[in-house]
Amino acid sequence: MSEEIIRVEHLKKYFQVRSGFFSKSHKVLKAVDDVSFTIRKGEIFGVVGESGCGKSTLARCILRLGDVTDGNVFFQGHDISRLKPAQLKEYRSKMQMVFQNPFSSFNPSMTIRQTFLEIGRVYGMERAATEERSRELVRQVRLPEDILLRRPNELSGGQLQRLAIARALFLNPPFILADEAVSALDVSVQAQILNLILDLRDSLGLTMLFISHDLTVVEHLCDTVLVMYLGSVVELAPTRELFANLLHPYSQALVSAKPREHPDAPANRIMLEGEAKSAIDGGSGCRFAPRCRYFQSGKCDCDTPVLREVTPGHFVACHRYDETEEKQ
Repeated sequence: MSEEIIRVEHLKKYFQVRSGFFSKSHKVLKAVDDVSFTIRKGEIFGVVGESGCGKSTLARCILRLGDVTDGNVFFQGHDISRLKPAQLKEYRSKMQMVFQNPFSSFNPSMTIRQTFLEIGRVYGMERAATEERSRELVRQVRLPEDILLRRPNELSGGQLQRLAIARALFLNPPFILADEAVSALDVSVQAQILNLILDLRDSLGLTMLFISHDLTVVEHLCDTVLVMYLGSVVELAPTRELFANLLHPYSQALVSAKPREHPDAPANRIMLEGEAKSAIDGGSGCRFAPRCRYFQSGKCDCDTPVLREVTPGHFVACHRYDETEEKQ
């Protein structure tokens, strides 16, 4: 097996929220609740789910852009989940991020060259080495070298996102996290960026956690997919296995919402009914129970399902598969 880059064990991130504007009592919002997975070298690991399910909070916890409530995050075998800011400094250059909006992730008053020079200055690189590295990376993401002299407002979204990837690669990090990195781009530009990421993975051994709500993009790009719902993992499997054998009702509904590849293809959209549970003190039972078409009273609303391996490498948290586990 390849080298382990990221390991997340029973990660939790809770927030205290007020019960009301004038209330002094607080409730707990479980943004990330008992999430575990492993990312290995050279793997593109996808995280999907609807808005508000905890994808970006999970990303911030992994990069330690905030404290975790419980659980552990391991980076190349080192537990970084409780490190103080000064101790985290040596890991910052090894874990980089590509943000959703390329227009807001660059300083508009600086040229691209100045942006790269600032990175070199912060990390103690000589100016000549920084200039050479900048030119090398711009060529690597298939842009002309003279783009270094331009400011962000002179560039397109696709060009800026390529430069954002170049910036993330500047210090040769073993791990990159991309949070909705192509959602703000046109479809044709999305395809170019995705193909660029795949080429960089093959040439550099790039390891990436790719967050998206676009299942078509995830299916094309990722090796493994984790499906989140209201802060918890409902399904985890290799990409081909997941899309060929969807087990969780929520995963089935998500994939059914994908745009049809052909106008004449049958529309098999699964419409979710019922009201979603709140992530604030959601109570016992399955989080998806109020919207599930397989709901079993007395079970789904009382017992929280455990993430279990139903087939080799394919995990699901659903009471429909409890009997499968017992038979095994």
